[in-house]
Amino acid sequence: MTDSGDGFNETLEENFPGAVSKDSYLASTYQSLSAEGFSRDNTLPCVALCRDEIAGPLVRGVERYWGHTFSLVSLAGMVTAGRTGISAAMAHAPTFAGRQHVVVYAMPHIAIAADGTIGQVERSGLTGTSAACGALSLFRDGLLEGRVDIETDRLDAEQSLLSHRLLTLIPYGDIPGLVELTMLTAQAIEDDLRAIVADLLEIARSQDVSTPDHALFTGVQIHGPDATNYVWPKSAHIVIGGVERDLAHDGVATTPSSTP
Repeated sequence: MTDSGDGFNETLEENFPGAVSKDSYLASTYQSLSAEGFSRDNTLPCVALCRDEIAGPLVRGVERYWGHTFSLVSLAGMVTAGRTGISAAMAHAPTFAGRQHVVVYAMPHIAIAADGTIGQVERSGLTGTSAACGALSLFRDGLLEGRVDIETDRLDAEQSLLSHRLLTLIPYGDIPGLVELTMLTAQAIEDDLRAIVADLLEIARSQDVSTPDHALFTGVQIHGPDATNYVWPKSAHIVIGGVERDLAHDGVATTPSSTP
């Protein structure tokens, strides 16, 4: 696993069994899609992650494998770009041999400190620890204090949309822990992305327009001590020629793989 400390290791294994290092995860996903005809030259990578700067290592890792990304980032990784953003990404995918390819990495994030404390991370240049995910922690604080605002705040649009979406998943009066809340967010991100893509595919079929082959990887990005990063793989879906199926994937490369 890691030598970051027993507290971290125990908390990671207890809450995110099967989590792997960021590098192993990216190598595995690239390897899986390479077998399906996706490559750095013919694929547009998209990232739907949190805006937090500590999510950056995963973005840069995606870029090392796939090239410059189309950004779908939002607070907590929620899919606020909607149909317009996803449609633009599909339209921008390069065309090779008459086909286009898109890969999307979509997930919220959470931190685990060296002693196993959930939701706390050390940031470069700051004293002590701070929250990750900050947006989810803020939402949960609102639940604890009974003050989650259901009005849309145009000056805080992303947090408003995040609150509206998560409130649809939480029974009235419940206050999920940060891990449960992160898992709910991961499910919401996956559901929303798949619904948007399905909508766009249906529109394309009605207009007899071809759509890109695409893959969607979801999970949770986990920040550990000393700027380490892990991913808990949740799901992997692929659509080729309009036919959707799950992609066998456990986040671990089956053979040694070097970065392209």
